[in-house]
Amino acid sequence: LSGPKLVIIGQRGWQCQAVFDALDNDPQLQGKVIELSHCDDGELAGYMQYAQALLFPSFVEGFGMPLIEALCMGTPVIASDLPVFHEIADDIPEYLNPADAEAWLALILAYSQSGSTRRDVQLQRINEFVAPAWPQHFLAVEALLKRLP
Repeated sequence: LSGPKLVIIGQRGWQCQAVFDALDNDPQLQGKVIELSHCDDGELAGYMQYAQALLFPSFVEGFGMPLIEALCMGTPVIASDLPVFHEIADDIPEYLNPADAEAWLALILAYSQSGSTRRDVQLQRINEFVAPAWPQHFLAVEALLKRLP
């Protein structure tokens, strides 16, 4: 299977031993997956700028800062269908069930094609993205506090 390269940026997490075993031992992944456990801000920006998409296949997230960073840079996002991601980015990213490997593969391959229509459509939606900001956050907090007894 020929396909795009995957760059994984960040330290290895927990409860992912099967994934780590594949990354470390599967000869088919050699040269196709690059793992960067440490990456400075400039390197991260470079990878993000030239990425076909940010992949965010998470089962649970508290917030999702990489999603915001990608959209702020104009990088399309393919993410798990989590409420927090919808709250942050509405319907701008492509959302998938994190356990549906076939759907992820199909969408990754579609986004990696030159002139990808799906990717181009998301690039248009990204223009509507407004990053969360502290003043708006505190306005929402103040409104909530006023409703409390």
